[in-house]
Amino acid sequence: MRHLPALIPAALLMALAAQTGLTESLGAHPWWAAQVILLGAPAGLLLAALAALSGLAAGPRIILFALIAAAAFAAATWGKAEFAASYAENVMAGRLWFLGWIGTAAGAAALLAALTSLAYPGRARG
Repeated sequence: MRHLPALIPAALLMALAAQTGLTESLGAHPWWAAQVILLGAPAGLLLAALAALSGLAAGPRIILFALIAAAAFAAATWGKAEFAASYAENVMAGRLWFLGWIGTAAGAAALLAALTSLAYPGRARG
């Protein structure tokens, strides 16, 4: 329960990102731009909570979650480029585009939770 305060602001920021169209402006398909956040953010918040409960310090958590978000964003960007270059025929590239955005949302939610935990010294650092 002591890690809960760090998850709330992260969840609210991810909900705000879904409502403002942030993912669409960064390259997600308009049809599922909000959906990827709704799928990825809960997974990322769960990942952040489990990492904090495991006792992993805030610094390594921040680095890990930033790497996850960056790798997933790179996969989504590559998938989008390949899907577009194939004139929407490369199904695997399309899936990578979609799943990469879910991973990006998960990594971003976990990263936000880890960063927010720094504002709760002694409570949410784990």
